[in-house]
Amino acid sequence: MAGVDSDPKTHPYEPTQISDVDSEPQTTTITEYKRHAVYSPREWLLESISSILALCLLIGIAIIFWYMDKRSLSDWRGGISLNATVSILTTACTTALMHGVSSFIGQSKWLHFKNGPRKLTDLETFDGASRGVWGSIMLLTTVKWNIATIGAFITILRLAFSPFAQQVVLIKQRDVISSADTATFGYAHNYTLSAQNRLSNSGIQSIPQDPDMQSAIFQGLYGVNTTEPFTCPGQCRWTESYVSLGFKAECRNVTQETLQAATCEGGEYSLQRCNMTTPGGVDVSTRYWATDLATSYYMNASSLVNLDPSNLGLPDTFPEIARFGIYRSSPDYNFIMRNINVTECSLFLTAYEYTGAKANGSDFSAKRREVDFGMKNPWAFLPDGRESKFQHVYTNESTSGDTHIPALGMSYAGLYAVVNFFQSTTMATEWVDGNFANTNLGVAATLIGDVDLGDRFDKMATSMTNYLRYGPNTQSAHGEKIQSEPFVFIRWRYFIVPIVTEGLAILFAILSILSNRQSRRVPLWKSSTLAVLACEHKEQLGLLQTTGKDLNEIEDEAKKAEVALR
Repeated sequence: MAGVDSDPKTHPYEPTQISDVDSEPQTTTITEYKRHAVYSPREWLLESISSILALCLLIGIAIIFWYMDKRSLSDWRGGISLNATVSILTTACTTALMHGVSSFIGQSKWLHFKNGPRKLTDLETFDGASRGVWGSIMLLTTVKWNIATIGAFITILRLAFSPFAQQVVLIKQRDVISSADTATFGYAHNYTLSAQNRLSNSGIQSIPQDPDMQSAIFQGLYGVNTTEPFTCPGQCRWTESYVSLGFKAECRNVTQETLQAATCEGGEYSLQRCNMTTPGGVDVSTRYWATDLATSYYMNASSLVNLDPSNLGLPDTFPEIARFGIYRSSPDYNFIMRNINVTECSLFLTAYEYTGAKANGSDFSAKRREVDFGMKNPWAFLPDGRESKFQHVYTNESTSGDTHIPALGMSYAGLYAVVNFFQSTTMATEWVDGNFANTNLGVAATLIGDVDLGDRFDKMATSMTNYLRYGPNTQSAHGEKIQSEPFVFIRWRYFIVPIVTEGLAILFAILSILSNRQSRRVPLWKSSTLAVLACEHKEQLGLLQTTGKDLNEIEDEAKKAEVALR
C-alpha cells in the first residue's frame, strides 16, 4: 500500500516491496490499552443487543406456539398467516443470533493467538468460520478445538433452526361440534286428523281422507325412494334418542291354510267363482273360466278398528289396525293356474326409537328400533263423550329399560281414515287375465307377479311412519353441527433444535466475554479486518506485535487514511 499523493495512473504496477523486520531487536514489547475488568455494554453493545434480541424472538415464537397449541387456525388474528409469522420470526432470530456469534468467533482468533504460537493461516480459518457454514466446518476439522468451536457448531446448527421451527407447527383438520338450530329432523308423539267443517250427521265412513297419508302409502307400495326432509347445514349429528309414533307391517304365507278352506261355484265350462278366507279372517275371491279368463291378483282389506258399541274399550286385536289378504297366481297359455300364493299382511300402530342420527349433505341415517312397551297392548281408549270419530287412543308416559317413552296419542278418526282407504276400491282390487275388462285397477300393477310383498308392506309402513314424523304434528329434534376446521398442534420435540441453538449461543456469548476479560490482555478487535493492519509480523520471533490501539482508534485512523493498491 502507498499514499495517494502521487497519481497512480502515471505509474505502472510494481512488485510488492518487502521490508525486513528481522533486524529489529529480538525483544517484544507488550502494549495495552484501557479495558474494563470483565464486561461493559460499551465494549459488547451490539453483541449484547443481538443476543438479547435473538432470545426475545425465540421466547416470542415459543409464546405463539403455546398460545396456538390445540386451537383453531381461525383463532390466529395476525395480519399474516401463522406459518409466515413463524418464518419471519425465525429468520429474524437467526439473523440476530448469528450477528453475535460471528463477532464472538472473530474475537476468538485473537484469544487463539494469545494462548501460544499458531499458524498464521488460522487467521483466515477463523475469519471464514465467522462468515458461514463452510468456514465453520474448516475450523472444526483443521484447528484444535477451542472456545470458537462452540460458535462453529452454532453456525452449522443455524441451518436447521428455521426448518425445525417450521416443523413444530402441524395443521390438521378436526371436527368442531356446535349446537345448531338449523340441524333438525322430525318426530311426532301424536297424529290428529281433524274432522271439523263436516256435516254433523257424517258417519264413520265419511271421515275425510288425509291426502299426504295416501301419498305416503302409494310411495311405499310402489317402492319410491324419497329423501327425508331433514335440515342440516353441512354435517350434523344428534346425540339424544327420540321416540316417534309409527306403523309396522308383518306378512306371512298362508297359501295352504287358505286354499284348504276355499269353496268354489260353477262348472267346468262356465264361470267358476272361488271364495276363501285367510286364517286372519280376510275374504279373498277368484274367478276362472276355462280357455277364457283367470284371476292373477286379488287383494282385500279388513278393518280391526271398529268399536264395539257394547264395549267402550279397544278391540282385543289392537294395536293391529288392518289385515290384508293377497292372492296371486300365474295363468299359463292353457289357462292353468300356476304358482298360486296367498299372503296375509297386518298393519300395526307402534312407536320407534331413533338414536345415533347423523347427516352429511343430502344423506341422513339413524338407528331405528321398535319401542318395547313391556306389554302386548299399551294403548288405551280415551272417549270424549261424542261420536267415535272424535275419540283418541293413547299411551301413558313410561320407562322401559333405559328408554324413556313419552305419552303418545292418535285420533281414532285418523285410524279410521287409513283403514277406510285400504278397504276402498283404490286398494282392494282384482286383476283378471284373459277376456275380462279390468276397471278397478288399484295397486295391482305394483304387487302382481313375484314381487316381495313383505318388503313392499314394510316400505309402506316406513313411508307412513315418516309422514307422521313430518306431518301436521311434527316436532323438531335439534342437533349439532359438525364442521371440519384446521387446528394447530404443536410438536414441541422439534423445538429442541432452536432451543439448543439459542442455548449454545448464550453459552458462547458468556464464555467469550469472560475469556476476553481485561486480565487476559487480549485486544478487543473482534472480526474487524482493519485490526490486522494494527499488527506487525515478526517472523524470527513468530509473533504478531500489536500497536496498543483499540478498535475504535483503528477505525478512526482508517477513516482518515487513503490508500491505493500497487
